[in-house]
Amino acid sequence: MPEYQSLYRKYRSQTFADLVGQDASSRALQGAIISGRVAHAYLFSGSRGTGKTSAARLLAKSLNCTGRARDSAEPCNSCDSCREITAGSALDLIEIDAASNRGIDEIRDLREKVNLAPALGPFKVYIIDEAHMLTEPAFNALLKTLEEPPGHVVFVLCTTDAQKIPLTVIGRCQQFVFRRHSEEQIVSRLSYIASAEKVQVDPDAMRLIARTAQGSMRDAVGLLDQLVPLASGPISLDSARSLLGIADPRLLDGLLDDVLAGRAEQALAELNRVYAEGAELRQVVRGLMEGCRDRLVAALTKHDQATARRLSGVLDALLHLDGEVRRHAEPRFLVEATLARLAVESEATPHPAAAPPTSPPRGEVTAPAASPSRGEVQVVAPVGGWNEVLEKLNRTVRAVYLDAQPEVEGSVLVLWFKYGFHHKKAQEQSAQLIPHVRAWLGDEVKIDFRLRENDAAKSVPRPASPEDDPFVREIVRRFDGRVTRVKEVSE
Repeated sequence: MPEYQSLYRKYRSQTFADLVGQDASSRALQGAIISGRVAHAYLFSGSRGTGKTSAARLLAKSLNCTGRARDSAEPCNSCDSCREITAGSALDLIEIDAASNRGIDEIRDLREKVNLAPALGPFKVYIIDEAHMLTEPAFNALLKTLEEPPGHVVFVLCTTDAQKIPLTVIGRCQQFVFRRHSEEQIVSRLSYIASAEKVQVDPDAMRLIARTAQGSMRDAVGLLDQLVPLASGPISLDSARSLLGIADPRLLDGLLDDVLAGRAEQALAELNRVYAEGAELRQVVRGLMEGCRDRLVAALTKHDQATARRLSGVLDALLHLDGEVRRHAEPRFLVEATLARLAVESEATPHPAAAPPTSPPRGEVTAPAASPSRGEVQVVAPVGGWNEVLEKLNRTVRAVYLDAQPEVEGSVLVLWFKYGFHHKKAQEQSAQLIPHVRAWLGDEVKIDFRLRENDAAKSVPRPASPEDDPFVREIVRRFDGRVTRVKEVSE
């Protein structure tokens, strides 16, 4: 039985026309090949599965192709050089995995062999994959060769983390950035592959694969490869979701509803249900992130700032959780603990849309609670409309008043501050606050800025020590000395 070849290897781009989603880089490389202005070193950077190594091989294939037309950069794929590169047996194409050959000894070996003439074609092409894994001494050893290699050598450095490449190396290369593929590009390519393999895939399943791949064409083709054994009939959305460990979006919407509504017990029960159906926890977290992000965009579109702030906090927690799930020893417990905490926080601070309206109509003010006695700290419920006033202030002024706790006493708006600095700055910025407060409570309203007393501030200050005396400090500084003993003397 012939050896099975993975789909992503079988359908690797063999011409520049097949290089999906990298039009700018493809045109630049083809123009350099046709005009004979090929650089001695290139740096291909971008996320995984975007075609960096495939483009490097296409560059090597075109440079050594003997059947290529002069006015075209496309390799013929029929000459000896093209067939050897396609089969992976070409002597003039040297691929180095920098993750496992990252030391200075490997680079010294490369420097010794780089002067050898090509075996078949006019060029020797060195592809250094995951180049950011090279050590600093290895980069230093490569610098001179990279800057002035022999005329028959072309270097192509491929990396998923260009920030780790030294600037001295980047300055010696022409850099091309390979961008993530869109879902439409991935679906189009998967449809072509499925048609060539005579496999029927439901369009919704195709979109699910494209969304799960997160811009990586290689990952998308690999996921399709997993589904091919199910191809006794059309591959449905449910079968694809079951195999890939992706939960039903309706279940995730219900789970997110429970979290945002503060129903911690129901949220954990829903999570256990999703987990029992075989969903993979990372996919669950990502599904919750997508749902939370969509709701956040909707809240911002409606200018619902309170809801947007709450959803932003939940999304931030889910983003952190997504990074922790992969390396945690007990990922299930971690997800349960995070969702339970978010639900409890939601219960403690109910969503404005779910809470009954408590703020009075504009121009009317409810009777305030008795103001706290001097030195007493009292938690005051937010006055309806205060958040809207804050939103109308610019960012700098708003930061001063975020600490304020508002109360309404007749025609006076009392703003309590915990810190003296905020209390002082708020009075200095009052001119920008007053117009918005009057638009809210009426033209007759006045603002009273009050500072809560802090028990710690009333403590007796510690008497200055002899070492703090300015004369003593000056003597210690001038003679580079130190105080070892203090003795009281009578005058």
